Amino acid sequence: MILFSAISKGSLILCEYTDTNEDFQQLISKQLKFIKNKEEKQQFQNNEYILYLLQKNQFNFICIMHQPENNSSEDQQTFAYKFLNDVSDKFQLMTQTQGIDKGQFTKVIAELMGQYNSNPESPITKLKQQQQIQENQTQQEINTKGISQDAQVHIKKDNLEYSVNTCKSLFFVINLFLAGVLVELFTKFNKYL
Repeated sequence: MILFSAISKGSLILCEYTDTNEDFQQLISKQLKFIKNKEEKQQFQNNEYILYLLQKNQFNFICIMHQPENNSSEDQQTFAYKFLNDVSDKFQLMTQTQGIDKGQFTKVIAELMGQYNSNPESPITKLKQQQQIQENQTQQEINTKGISQDAQVHIKKDNLEYSVNTCKSLFFVINLFLAGVLVELFTKFNKYL
């Protein structure tokens, strides 16, 4: 999954986009100092993240992703550079027709990230889908167990409601009886008052 994307010229960041709460600004600023101007593709690793960089026409197209799993690093690298090529092509097209509009191109980066992050062909999305399937299976197992427990609780609750209603009825009858007794007593002893 692409976490962050930016476009820079030298060390000046022209536009950037992320849909996470992470602050990638410092990571990008540090890495921009180490960029070699003669290579077209570069990558930098930093703890849990990997930064992919594509240089075209003096512009740096950058994206950040999580470190790949053991066997998916090549797939992730291909995925990242495909994304960066698309960003580069759109950027070049827009700058030729409209000039550099930071706000407008930030929207374009956001749309491209959304498309790539939801692309069913991406290795990251495939991994997410597998995890989602496993979570769904686990949830179904929990729900199946929960249904039988819910049925038992529902039966107990029904029995309890029957008991409560029975008690209410008995209290009502007792109150009626006591009210009748009190009426009788008042009528008999009314003479003496």
